[in-house]
Amino acid sequence: MNRWIILLVLPLFLADCSNKKKGMLLLPFLGLGDGATQATTASANDGDGTFTVVGLETTDPNQVATPETNSGSGDTNTSETPSVVTPTPTPAAPPTPAPTTVNNETTTTVVDQTNGEDFNFETNITVPVTVVVENESGPVVNAPVTVTESVTTGEPNVVGVGTTDGNGSVTIPISVPPTVVTVDISIVGVNPTTGEVEEIVGSAPVQQPATGSEGTVVVAPVINVDTTNFQPVNGCVQAVDSDCDGIANNFDEFPDDPSLAAIARSGRYTIAFEDMFPSAGDADLNDHSTVFSTEMDKTPSNKVKTIRGTYTHVAKGAGYNHELRLSLDVPTNATVQVSYVDGQGNPWNGCASASKYTANTAGDCTGGTLTSEQLKRGVLLLPSSDKTLFGSKNAPKAGSTFTINDFVRGVTAQVTITFEEPVDLNATKNLVGGHLNYFLAINQKTDGVFRQIYRPGYFKDAKGKDAFLDKNGFPWAIIVPGVFNHPTEGDDIRKPSTSGYIFFNSWMHSKGVAHKDWYLHVDQIPAPNRPSYVVRVSDFYTDNGFTAYLIKAVRKNALEVSASLIVVGAALGFLMKRKMGNPKAA
Repeated sequence: MNRWIILLVLPLFLADCSNKKKGMLLLPFLGLGDGATQATTASANDGDGTFTVVGLETTDPNQVATPETNSGSGDTNTSETPSVVTPTPTPAAPPTPAPTTVNNETTTTVVDQTNGEDFNFETNITVPVTVVVENESGPVVNAPVTVTESVTTGEPNVVGVGTTDGNGSVTIPISVPPTVVTVDISIVGVNPTTGEVEEIVGSAPVQQPATGSEGTVVVAPVINVDTTNFQPVNGCVQAVDSDCDGIANNFDEFPDDPSLAAIARSGRYTIAFEDMFPSAGDADLNDHSTVFSTEMDKTPSNKVKTIRGTYTHVAKGAGYNHELRLSLDVPTNATVQVSYVDGQGNPWNGCASASKYTANTAGDCTGGTLTSEQLKRGVLLLPSSDKTLFGSKNAPKAGSTFTINDFVRGVTAQVTITFEEPVDLNATKNLVGGHLNYFLAINQKTDGVFRQIYRPGYFKDAKGKDAFLDKNGFPWAIIVPGVFNHPTEGDDIRKPSTSGYIFFNSWMHSKGVAHKDWYLHVDQIPAPNRPSYVVRVSDFYTDNGFTAYLIKAVRKNALEVSASLIVVGAALGFLMKRKMGNPKAA
């Protein structure tokens, strides 16, 4: 039995030793601490987070504030009398270092996600998170704060960082999927009476149950953290922050590079277009559909240095051909790298021969250095859709037999955009609801120019209305979390009688307040012999989860993964040897 325990625990221990992220494989070793952690239950108002104090490893005590000492303790009577021996009194025990304690009060304010009349058909939750830190002396200034969530990728994903100001306050805007109901908060500082670097950790709600009705409402949390014996780190403690950029190593994806701090990962989404602009057409949102995910390398001040994206074409329920592009309104040049693979993962070389529908472009299919003007005009992600889906549509009529054998996985583009200087994507409107400015260019001209379709939120018409919402408030483009099961050909997503999405209309008319998870509810109308009105792309678009984990893990923790695989192999070998030696083993 002991052998099995060792074999099972050792891989976890190897991964745990070097893992920078909290909450991963740590539970077996929580009892091995030095006893220095002090936890205090927080009082909360409208919040559910309890903030606790966690000790962090340090090396050189001189790197932090010098612990306070009592100069009167330990005095020794050194007088001597020849005939009398006076014993040396035992020095008084030094005072017990005062622990860091923390108490929090979290308040929330309901956020208007509709933005008045400017509902952008966003499924993401976009809110500010405010953290206020005080100690017994007043505001704690220059304390680094990190906001993370673990739902999108299954591990802590940094969604925002900041540093407290002169009032001990920092407001960090975040954008997360509607599946995220709470975010985690980390504040790094030091206990001045022990010289130990510590971290205050806790959580705060970004969604709460709606009062008097089903569903949730988006809330902006304000976390007031009151502490004793907690202050900013005095300078840089390299055991906690190797590159001294203000981001602790346990959250720093680039611990040895002070110019970079975190990788913001979007998780998987689908962008789907209706291409009959300026008419709503059949409103089936399957004319061009792409599954994508992005990563952004960010500086300690939340600027973006590099964007990486993966884009897979999955639907073309239209007669027109289209190309998918990304517009970036930034004040700097960028180097673009792009490569393509077909549905089987083999290199694809069809981009050069595909028609192009955007004028005066540069770097199409090959990448290269693009100027600020060229970036704004649009980086080519996927070329003409008559090439990238190999003549298929993945958009059958309702009731048609459509199986995994009928589904065609289109071309996948892998794109990397590295800016010459880090950019603030919020300074000019490059992001709406946390997503970049993707657009569709079509092989159909208006006044001699190929038409382009954008998502809501980017452009106003002469009357101040969103140029890409029709008169009934319907969009020509939408982004949905996960792999979107788009409607079958010609079936209006707004009509419950001919749509699997019976809550889409409610979500649209409520401007995003009701049924934020509408895309998860399909085929709920009770009717005999009712045909399916959605194409179940998510059933066909599959990944090998274990392989995907290895690819990601090897990139970051090659040694640990290799060691773990060796141990697993040894365990399997031991099992097989024992089984072969005992024919009766089950």
